[in-house]
Amino acid sequence: MLIKKERIPVSQLLLVGLLPSGIKKLVYRMKGYKIGKNVSLSLGSVVIGKDVTICDGAKIGFLTMVRGKEIHIGRFVKIGSMSIIDTEKIFIDEDARISEQVFIGGMRTPQSSLRLGKRTTIMQMSYINPTLPIEIGDDSGVGGHCLFFTHGSWSNQLDGFPVKFAPIKLGKKVWLPWRVFLMPGVTIGDNVVIGANSLISSDIPSNSLAAGAPAKVIKSDYPKTPSLIQKQEMLNQIFLDFKEFIEYSGFAITESKNENGFELILKSTYAKSTLLYTHSDNEITSKIPDGDNALLIFSADESRLKNLKSKGWKMVIAIDDKLRIGTSDSGEEMTTFFSRYGVRFDRLD
Repeated sequence: MLIKKERIPVSQLLLVGLLPSGIKKLVYRMKGYKIGKNVSLSLGSVVIGKDVTICDGAKIGFLTMVRGKEIHIGRFVKIGSMSIIDTEKIFIDEDARISEQVFIGGMRTPQSSLRLGKRTTIMQMSYINPTLPIEIGDDSGVGGHCLFFTHGSWSNQLDGFPVKFAPIKLGKKVWLPWRVFLMPGVTIGDNVVIGANSLISSDIPSNSLAAGAPAKVIKSDYPKTPSLIQKQEMLNQIFLDFKEFIEYSGFAITESKNENGFELILKSTYAKSTLLYTHSDNEITSKIPDGDNALLIFSADESRLKNLKSKGWKMVIAIDDKLRIGTSDSGEEMTTFFSRYGVRFDRLD
């Protein structure tokens, strides 16, 4: 054979993978890898490539391998334990997450690549074959046990059997529940939900709900945007659920309300935090709480968020505009809780 097939990198796993995270990062920097601040490389994890960038706050789990010629892992990316990502070009944007026991790899070509947008998620035990490019847009989710194939071949094409090599593309805000199968050449538009156990063999247009084997569009002009009053009712329920969750987790809550919103003070034996929520368009005039704090606003543009952050708020979140700036323990807990309801935030810093 002219081309040697890459095998499991046993020497890398033993010589580098078993090193502590700090020493491993030092070794990788000596190799020319660009590694940011607060990067965590767990025991047994290895990253193998020629042009490698791992940005601030990224975490790679236990016994996970990432291998490719070009690798870019964005800020605050999380890759779970015992996963394999093995293709020519890998680009994972900030806040994306790959769960445990995900396999990404297979037959390689010069075009082989994987591109994940911001805040995308691939859940456990999914199998993704990027023989040709696979692109998944911002805020899209791939459920567990999903299968992506960019090539389909076995029987002899010269005898008339079908052979197909083609890329796969998912738009923004696409949701594939568990056990969805994507065939080569499929393109799914923005704002699409697919039913569980579906087979996608042809393109699905934006703003639609599709299901079946093969999947067909069963609802267009989807989803229907709720009214302002409906959004407020949804938010009230989310905050009630959050209070119940925080109290169950051992925090005592003191709450005060006014016509523009409410303030939650969260206390435990080891922490105290303040969350202030307002749905008023008026500027925040109350005294900024000391210590850990976060301000939640129903709607605010980028300039207003930056202005409020400059006044002393550790973290400011615009819920309807899906924007955030800064960081705090209480704010990070709140944004993580919001993600249960599909609400995710773009970072301004």
